[in-house]
Amino acid sequence: MALRHQEESLDSREAYQAYRFDLTEYGLSNQVFGVIQIPKMELEMPLYLGASDENMSNGAAVLAQTSIPIGGENSNSVIAGHRSWNGYKYFLDIELLEAGDLVYITNLWGTLTYRVTEIQIINPNEIDAILIRPGKDMITLLTCHPYGSGGLYRYLVFCERV
Repeated sequence: MALRHQEESLDSREAYQAYRFDLTEYGLSNQVFGVIQIPKMELEMPLYLGASDENMSNGAAVLAQTSIPIGGENSNSVIAGHRSWNGYKYFLDIELLEAGDLVYITNLWGTLTYRVTEIQIINPNEIDAILIRPGKDMITLLTCHPYGSGGLYRYLVFCERV
């Protein structure tokens, strides 16, 4: 599912923070949904559902109201990460990514491989950029831009499933 309301933006907490379920209710010991690995950035970190302050402090987070990264046509899982946080790099080196680079998502069912296809810099209110693209199985990496700006823009890396 994608963001629906035009009045919401990528800087609106209500737009992305909370998924409506608790993973521990499904037998998991914590809220970690999986792992994101980006070899070009030498990055591997936990992946959470919902971009709450707590989840974003501990790793990358799938924005609520976007697809869960389990694969499937007509999906776009938007994965947010800080440019750096508490001494960890997180998405600091995201600008190293280029078309053709690989991103891996490991979830409870297996590992999904995605290839970078496009990069965009947008304003926080340009939510149409992260909508599902018909027929595509995608993830979109999202972070603030430029580094140290306090979130003036959003840096998006679009990736399609291999």
